[in-house]
Amino acid sequence: MSGGEPVVLVHGLTASTDWWRSTIAALEPDHEIRIVRLPGSRYLEAAVSLGEWLERESLMGATIVGHSMGGTVALFTAAEKPEAVGRLALVAPAGVFGTRRRRSYVIPIARSVGRSPKRLALAARDVLRIGPRRLWHVASDLLGADVAPILRNVRASTLVVWGADDRVLPPTLGTVFCEEIPDCRLVVLERCGHVPMLEAPDALNEELLRFLEERSNENG
Repeated sequence: MSGGEPVVLVHGLTASTDWWRSTIAALEPDHEIRIVRLPGSRYLEAAVSLGEWLERESLMGATIVGHSMGGTVALFTAAEKPEAVGRLALVAPAGVFGTRRRRSYVIPIARSVGRSPKRLALAARDVLRIGPRRLWHVASDLLGADVAPILRNVRASTLVVWGADDRVLPPTLGTVFCEEIPDCRLVVLERCGHVPMLEAPDALNEELLRFLEERSNENG
């Protein structure tokens, strides 16, 4: 683990640390990488837990990278506890939905993670670890989330990354986030769906490294 600037990775609803392997490998040479595990937590509970964890671990002001539901968690943390988040990178964040119908998200998510046996095995293991019933309740809670009212409260410089082929949360939603967050930039990755860490890891890591380098230049 490097002794550089701390970067905290927050997984999505059915994800785990394994989904971040390529990101960890890319960032670790120059940054202290920390992983938050919040399996089975409703998004508001998870946001409170994240804020408390950052304080407990002396990571106040760290860069937070959140994927999907992890982006929702990171957003609420940044809005409610701005001193805890130095910068924010949101990868296909949830919280703005075209529909609240839970079943409408199942097939697109399965397609995003199921393009290889390895990805599907990861997803299946994570679902079993959380438990199908608990997962259903957490997903229902997430689909009731609306981050729009808090976006203007986010003071951290923010990068939003979206896959151009995302069928779970369309990339057009990226403009909603960046129009409301005061300091925000949107990047759309071509030939990528809802899980850039697995589908376009090199492109995602390049954007994250650029974002972190921008911060280093500002502080330097």
